[in-house]
Amino acid sequence: MAAVAEKRQGSLSRIAYDQIKTMILQKDLIPGQFVNEAQLQQLLGLGRTPVREAILALAQDNLVRVHPRRGIEITRPTPKDIHDIFEIRLLLEPLVLRQCFYRVDLQWALDMRARLIQHQDDEAGNAGQTAAPLIDLDNQFHLALVDTLHNQYASQLMRSLTDYLNLIRITAWRPSRYQVSNREHIAILDAIIEQRMEDACQLLSDHIQLSYQEAINTMLHASF
Repeated sequence: MAAVAEKRQGSLSRIAYDQIKTMILQKDLIPGQFVNEAQLQQLLGLGRTPVREAILALAQDNLVRVHPRRGIEITRPTPKDIHDIFEIRLLLEPLVLRQCFYRVDLQWALDMRARLIQHQDDEAGNAGQTAAPLIDLDNQFHLALVDTLHNQYASQLMRSLTDYLNLIRITAWRPSRYQVSNREHIAILDAIIEQRMEDACQLLSDHIQLSYQEAINTMLHASF
């Protein structure tokens, strides 16, 4: 019975974690906002223990910060956070692509390009509707390139950055950046498909730099 109760408690904690993370990434909970455990329990319809465990896990992933006597702050990325994450990406991703260029699955590249092309005509639509699938494709694109190295530590590192990168995107990207980023991904894939290694690596480096500049400029000029 104890094992069953423990398993159920773990399941509820995971549900709480997923639901709170979704609220953060959908901006139902706003970066910089303070909430408390009681509010989250009421929102989720869950008890104190799973919510508390979820908060601790979210804090480990840097999606929330716990302040004694003040409550739980939804993380607002700082310029230093943004710099550090994009710095490691710029060191890692182009190097992996260069080292593994001829191991990239060309069928994957063609399929990913086709999926990105599907979103090219969405610019006239509602940005809130197009952002979610483009963020998902963005993650898939970068994770797949790093996975080509077949190095579990590099892949784990890249995955550990994903949620925080999503937080940066929703906090510090203008709606137009999603479509520009989409076109940059297509250009990188074109170079891969055409086996232009130098171009592909340079385009990937430029893409990461431009994404960084978009985020850092928005954060530096934002008024909170």
